[in-house]
Amino acid sequence: MRFFFYGTLLMPETNPVARRLHARLEPGTPALAYGRLFALPDPEGWYPAFCPDEGGTPVHGQLFAALGTFAAADLAALDTYEDYRPGRPEASEYVRQAIAVTAPDGVHRAQAYCYNRALPPRAEPIPEGDFAAWLA
Repeated sequence: MRFFFYGTLLMPETNPVARRLHARLEPGTPALAYGRLFALPDPEGWYPAFCPDEGGTPVHGQLFAALGTFAAADLAALDTYEDYRPGRPEASEYVRQAIAVTAPDGVHRAQAYCYNRALPPRAEPIPEGDFAAWLA
């Protein structure tokens, strides 16, 4: 299984969920997906919202592949972190879906957490498609 991460899951040094899960993933490689990226306000800071659209602009992230130690419990932990409820996608803030991701070695299908609600009024577009750069 492959994953495309574009935001807080790329920050294992400050995100304990990412730190635990990165131990069960191959090292990431730079990758692009196409769509729209936004920063959403939160009392603890900002977090990203990716809306896939093959006609959109490049969104920067990394492509990861699961190691043999990656288990169903790890996928469940990712889903919980992203507020994705597989049995109730309509009640989920994000949905996990397969998207096309372009990496240096070609195009891959990868699971990405895509925003599943109307954007809040204070959502900030990130036209450059790079959440970490926008935060800096």
